[in-house]
Amino acid sequence: MRRLTINMFLARPTLVLAAILTLCMCSLLVSMYYIHNIAMASPLDLMKANRIVRLNGRVIGEDESPDNAHSQLDLFNSSENHDANAHPVLNDIDIALHIEKRKAKKGQNEDAHLPKKIKKEDMWPSHEKAQKRRKAFVPLAMQIYNNPQRTRQNWNGERYIVYLCHSNLTCAGWGDRQHGVLSAYLLSIVTNRTFKVDMQSPCPLSKLYHPRLLNWRINQSELEGLSSTHLYALNDRRFRESMREIDFDEEYPQDVVYLTTNYDYFYNLKANPKYKSIFKQKIKGRPRPILFADLWQSIFKMNKRVVKKYSSALKNAWPTSQHKLACAHIRFGRNPTIPTDSDIRNSLTTIKPLWSYLDKHSDPLKYRMFVASDWQGFRDKVKSMYRNITVDVEGDIIHIDKLKDQRRRDNVTSPVVLDACSGFEKVIADQYVLSKCDILLLTYSVFGKGAAYLRRSNNDLYLMENGTIKPLILFDERNH
Repeated sequence: MRRLTINMFLARPTLVLAAILTLCMCSLLVSMYYIHNIAMASPLDLMKANRIVRLNGRVIGEDESPDNAHSQLDLFNSSENHDANAHPVLNDIDIALHIEKRKAKKGQNEDAHLPKKIKKEDMWPSHEKAQKRRKAFVPLAMQIYNNPQRTRQNWNGERYIVYLCHSNLTCAGWGDRQHGVLSAYLLSIVTNRTFKVDMQSPCPLSKLYHPRLLNWRINQSELEGLSSTHLYALNDRRFRESMREIDFDEEYPQDVVYLTTNYDYFYNLKANPKYKSIFKQKIKGRPRPILFADLWQSIFKMNKRVVKKYSSALKNAWPTSQHKLACAHIRFGRNPTIPTDSDIRNSLTTIKPLWSYLDKHSDPLKYRMFVASDWQGFRDKVKSMYRNITVDVEGDIIHIDKLKDQRRRDNVTSPVVLDACSGFEKVIADQYVLSKCDILLLTYSVFGKGAAYLRRSNNDLYLMENGTIKPLILFDERNH
């Protein structure tokens, strides 16, 4: 074989050299691509460079359309070698599970699998074990979202927790984001970190709100040179449960912790023995609904454009002091206005009790009516049926996490392009008007629940589900 190779080289040296140069170029390109993709130092650098779409735990690149992504996902799921439990590793709990899984695969038993119950020490390892694990195995996702080294020389010891939402992240709707901001705020309280919000999608939150009692706006210069990590915990129930026992600063010692979540950690942090004393001292016995209302009414101040959105509606809501504003928030989920929503929550059949409710409050001498919804056609129908008594917040209905899908659809049927900031303003204004209603009927939605929290009262508060309307109790009146 060696003699044959030498003879080939002597016979055709140009061809062999070309093949060798081609292999070298391929190796160089692969190396450059690898170095470029792991060199990101902070989550913000990554977010500016890539758009990430999460589909069933898979990360899909910017140039891949959702339809193509779904088709490729089906092909991916049909592969014999596909691991149904594989998913991006973005926090320490996922790392623990991932490590156990890799150990099982490397074991002698080919059928080895993760135990159904994960031990506490696997989920919250000791500091020494955590350091060994970080050195032994650092997943790519944590390399991208983690910057463990502080380079600033004049650091004053201030640490931060930042609620993070950029256009390349799935952050869920407005109600979910409000819960995520609340959780970041609670973590800032129990860990004595500075609370910040960096929400840029679909419109910078700083264009819609101003700081009131606390400067939550982020200034990139104050974070430069600090160590950081990004915890992406959307729909992560296991991470939420970890708040019951976790020592947050031990698990995440970085100067800046970026958090993306849609879950409320109130009860879990309250139950954590480590934070029991400071929680009691700082929260002062306020129940979750009141703390939510205090956060959004005391720390966030709506700007003039949002105020202008709801002012005309509230101006016409009470023609006399005897009038009452009767309201409803009807969340349909997937519908003609937002066809890419995750699921169908209601239909015209399931909301039949609504019409009796609206008729009951249709006397123009006693009531004005406001109905918010995620379906434009339904909103138009209500306005036409109760033309003389409805008040309205003008503007396009949007889902702030699915605006690009709406734009894509609307551009096919209409030349009108939805304005991100104007649509976001309407979302906030709708919730604010709902919070001012004398009578409020909700369907299940964290957005509607947020409006009820801001309303601060159980009086004339109702929930429609399973074809019935019943009183809804969110507040323990003894705590007022």
